[in-house]
Amino acid sequence: MSEFESITTSQIDDITIVSFNDHKVMDPARIQILGEELLSLVDPKDPSKILINLDNVRFLSSAAINKLIVIDKRLKSVGGSLKLCAVSSQVSEVFAITHLDSVFEICNSQRDALESFAG
Repeated sequence: MSEFESITTSQIDDITIVSFNDHKVMDPARIQILGEELLSLVDPKDPSKILINLDNVRFLSSAAINKLIVIDKRLKSVGGSLKLCAVSSQVSEVFAITHLDSVFEICNSQRDALESFAG
């Protein structure tokens, strides 16, 4: 486990699993911290595999979604990868409407996501 303000992380092999501490990610100050914490997980010298488990999240603001886009681009630029899992129906609907479901690899469960990293 790690010590962050807006996220909790754990490690399984070479995959960092991230959970958001807030059910609703909408406060601008918290979103700024969230973005900084997520970006701190990206090591340009060691391509990261990051799994964001959104099981706890019921609402993501557009600013929070933008942070996910930024970390996805940063990871891809250094040879890493990002997957999302356990996305609620409300958040999934937003991803579908904005076509971000074609940008992010979204898995039904954490187990499915971990297996897809291996495959």
